[in-house]
Amino acid sequence: MTISPRLTRIEKVLDYIHEHLDEPIHVTNLAEKSCWSRWQFQRVFGQATGLTVAQYVRELRLSKAAELLLSSKNKHVDIAIECGFDSEISFSRAFKHMFNCTPRYYRQQGKRHGLRTPLQYRRPDNTQTDTPKAFTQIRVESHERFQIQGKCDWIRGLLSASPDFSERVPRLWSQVILEVKTVKKGTRPIGIIDTQDHADHPDQMLYWAGYLEPIDVLLPLFSGANLFGNAPLDTVIVPPQEYAVIPVHGDASAVKKALEWFIFQWLPESNYYGVQGYELEIYDPDYNPHSQQSYMEYWLPIKPR
Repeated sequence: MTISPRLTRIEKVLDYIHEHLDEPIHVTNLAEKSCWSRWQFQRVFGQATGLTVAQYVRELRLSKAAELLLSSKNKHVDIAIECGFDSEISFSRAFKHMFNCTPRYYRQQGKRHGLRTPLQYRRPDNTQTDTPKAFTQIRVESHERFQIQGKCDWIRGLLSASPDFSERVPRLWSQVILEVKTVKKGTRPIGIIDTQDHADHPDQMLYWAGYLEPIDVLLPLFSGANLFGNAPLDTVIVPPQEYAVIPVHGDASAVKKALEWFIFQWLPESNYYGVQGYELEIYDPDYNPHSQQSYMEYWLPIKPR
């Protein structure tokens, strides 16, 4: 499938932005490169990316600065200048607005969170057409240790010779939803996939279905029972890990397509390695696997190259 001229123009503009982040970038100049008027360019860019040009440039500059804070010993003022800011004061103000902490505190913590990576066009397969937001932006986040209680089952994943996750995972969630007693409104469902090697289950991964909330808000109001009635709960403890966060819009089939794009296109061209560990599927509270309006995030363990 060929890329529409509209999206090809946006890709060229994005390439220019990525190569000139440390220089002044003006919407008027970008519009001239795109062959649209300034008003037309801003409208098309927002429709294709979900961001304004100023917002996108600012997020990339600050993400580059955050990475330099962790990977170098450069002074804050030198990082500010390298990332396109005219002073350390303006840099610190913008950094705090995006990351909710000062550059100094971010460096002291030593963890990546809230980093935005360059937008990439997700080339559709033969069954897809261009969507209003044709470009995807991956976040990089660190997650602290946590645990959930729920149900688990062995599955064969996307890269298996005989994948069965599309049948077994919905079946497990149906069991969880059927047996759950009380869930606090707004609680987010979470799927956890243990991708580590298990000698007694070759070519399989352990999948957990539960909720991303402390268990005390999930317990029934009567004593002597638990989340799934009288059946014992399974517990999984997820260690601290750094993740690439993949946004997924659409029904359940969109998860597989997004993951394939990430593994086969985004990851090989990125500055990160995929690692074995615990992958996360974090769903909106009202997620509907059959709705094109649904949204969830797939968190995949990574480490810098």
